[in-house]
Amino acid sequence: MAPSAVYNTPFSVDTTKQTDTTKGLKHVTLRASNGEALPEIGTLEPSTLDEPIEELRRRYEKNGYLWVKGILDRERVLQMREQYFKFMRENGDTHITADGTNPRDGIFSQRDWREFLLPGALRVFNGLKDEGIFVDKIFAAHIADFYKEFKEVATKPIDDFVGKLCSFEDPMCLVRSLLRCNVPGGETTPVHYDQIYLRAGPPTSITGWIPLGDCSLVGGGLMYLEDSVSVGKKFEADFTEKNAQLSDEERISAFNKNMNAGGFLDRNAATFGKHWGKKWLVAEYEAGDVVFHNPFMVHASCKNESPENIIRLSTDLRFVDRKKPYDERWMVHAYVDADPNVGSRQKKDPPIQKEQEKELPVSVSH
Repeated sequence: MAPSAVYNTPFSVDTTKQTDTTKGLKHVTLRASNGEALPEIGTLEPSTLDEPIEELRRRYEKNGYLWVKGILDRERVLQMREQYFKFMRENGDTHITADGTNPRDGIFSQRDWREFLLPGALRVFNGLKDEGIFVDKIFAAHIADFYKEFKEVATKPIDDFVGKLCSFEDPMCLVRSLLRCNVPGGETTPVHYDQIYLRAGPPTSITGWIPLGDCSLVGGGLMYLEDSVSVGKKFEADFTEKNAQLSDEERISAFNKNMNAGGFLDRNAATFGKHWGKKWLVAEYEAGDVVFHNPFMVHASCKNESPENIIRLSTDLRFVDRKKPYDERWMVHAYVDADPNVGSRQKKDPPIQKEQEKELPVSVSH
């Protein structure tokens, strides 16, 4: 096995200054999860902790997101990446990484990407059950000591920052969080906003999306629909009206009969962006960055087309004010029996959307 002392990023990132991706966008084609090219893309606006908190708060409230450079220790983030891919090899190899490669690099084995879909709706869409060595390891990774320690210790700077940004009296990271691996060529996170899955509480949470490793523009990173908080609010208002006659349990479910398959808005980010006449905003992320976003901000993942076959690994943490109401269903670990947000465990499995049903997922005037 290759030594793991040095993390050599296969693409160039200048860590001495904020990365400027605007010049390179004209030469890059980014694709939605289904492979369709995104017609128009823009760039996220970077921020740093050196700026006044009042300015950062203004920017977050205006844009619906805040991309903070270097808020976490880069080396600690890369250690987490290495621990994850080592875990996926040990005591039953999932074969997600190529033999003989450094776990920290996370080089894809180029097996069938369907083997490495996360448990839940995406596996249902592709005719797969939540079973097998990879699924078992995903379940175990979410309660593994190395991941718990990362959330509790390494991300402490986020707790402090979120408290200031959102004026939380007692900021708290919800127990439920997700580790996501986006392998080259595979289907990945469809279009959605987070409040769909947090309806048992008010829309006061904030998500911190953490790339666990550097991620190039074509590496399958998270992208945000420009100025889309209002779009998410319109969808949720429409869903609220449709759900009014349901039972309390069904009304707060992301998978009730009025929702689209898996609780998502669309599996085709390209047509969704065109429908709303908005750009998808992207960035070249570095280990140590965190993107914070509003619970109504619409987002999805780009298709990972890394020429070096690098797996995009990330985790998303959600923060609330412990002193205020919040969705207490999120006080359990992801994928445990009590987790209500696993699409494949619903009373009725989400149907596979037909191609012609994907473009306009719900009737909301705009």
